[in-house]
Amino acid sequence: MRAVGYGRVSTEEQANEGHSLDAQRERNLKRIQEEGWTLVGYFDDPGYSGKNLKRPGIQKLIVEIERGNIDAVVVHKLDRLTRNVGDLHKLMKLFEKHNVKFISVTEHIDTSSAMGRMFVFMLGIIAQWYRENLSEEVKKGMSTRAKKGLHNITVPLFGYERTEDGKLIVKPSEAKWVRWIFEQYLAGIGSTNIAKRLNEMGVRRNRGAKWDQHKVMMTLTNWHYTGRVHWKDASKPDDERIIVNGDHEPIISVETFEAAQRLLERRKAGMASKTSYDYVFSGIIRCGKCGGNYKGKYNKKRGNQLYRGYECTNNAKYGTCDQSGISERNLTKLIFNSIHLIPELLFWDDQQESSTERDEILRQLKQSEMRRNRWQMAFGDGNMPYEDFAKLMREEMERAAELEKRLTELPTATPSSISADEAREILNQLEQNWDMLSQTTRKQVVQSVFKSITIRKDDAWSITQIILA
Repeated sequence: MRAVGYGRVSTEEQANEGHSLDAQRERNLKRIQEEGWTLVGYFDDPGYSGKNLKRPGIQKLIVEIERGNIDAVVVHKLDRLTRNVGDLHKLMKLFEKHNVKFISVTEHIDTSSAMGRMFVFMLGIIAQWYRENLSEEVKKGMSTRAKKGLHNITVPLFGYERTEDGKLIVKPSEAKWVRWIFEQYLAGIGSTNIAKRLNEMGVRRNRGAKWDQHKVMMTLTNWHYTGRVHWKDASKPDDERIIVNGDHEPIISVETFEAAQRLLERRKAGMASKTSYDYVFSGIIRCGKCGGNYKGKYNKKRGNQLYRGYECTNNAKYGTCDQSGISERNLTKLIFNSIHLIPELLFWDDQQESSTERDEILRQLKQSEMRRNRWQMAFGDGNMPYEDFAKLMREEMERAAELEKRLTELPTATPSSISADEAREILNQLEQNWDMLSQTTRKQVVQSVFKSITIRKDDAWSITQIILA
């Protein structure tokens, strides 16, 4: 019999002598020697969780089994192999296909018998329950810390450094770039271009890593930079997010952070320009005839001079609307000439997030959890074959994952942060200084004031609706 041993410790268990790799190796090799088998290899995964099979040691073991090089696998304990019922089922099928015997030293499991195979699956369920229960306890602890204003940051956070007792201290050399990121984003520069500029300037993240769009977005949405602590279980809805004052110094103001969140939500919903081009009203203008968006476009005039303008997307792309285009110059005049009409044209964007769909999804998730619990009890009582149990659980978990995905994708309302009087005052100041401002500054101000402006041309151009940001 060609036998191999396998050992694993997660990060938390490294200090536990009973689970140490050396202790596991000693017991596994002793069992192989007692059986009189030939040791042909040993695999281990130091510092890896048993929640999945994404481990280098277990992957090498699987390859050797598929090549037909192994007759027996010995582990100290079943949960060293895996703590996931689905993965356990896959491994047992693999062992059976290649006629590989599985031995657990501590639990006296031998899969050469039907009782041994059933015991493997029962222990697998218990191991998975332990892991999930441990995860819940960890989440409870993190939630309790957050409510007390204590952060749960365990990795370096750009802009801060951690003291020996875990406190966050502002790191000036990095904090200035956090402020710069927010300034650039609010000026209309997209997250991808911000990452590109940071890399071009030689600014590096922790441990010398380069920036990308995802890391910029993580910075823009991290409440810790406002001096607050935030935490949320990834499986819970966003309204359960904990946000409280922390004991660390802020890098940016709450007002700046919230302005960035409003712009981010509007860009997600297609209500603000997602590009860094110099179209001041990009993403804001709506067609009063078809309801479509107006997009920026350069037009050539006499002498090949380029002029900025805007055209209805449904007209330009599909020909389903006959609304004509408008130059940026005429659009600017139209808006400034309509400042006094803001109270009559204003439609407050008070549409609240529909709770109906969210409640229905949460109801279905609860039912899914109840079904899984019933199946686990039926399987544990011997009233359901393992193949049926595994198939039902796999399908139900996929269904639950899809429901949770839908839950995270539900749109959220972004209520207006300015009043009609404030909007009028901003526009009056903007009109007086328009010629002295750069396109970037114009765009920043305009997109911070308006969520959408609906225009229509009958005999002449007019604004039919304004929604403030």
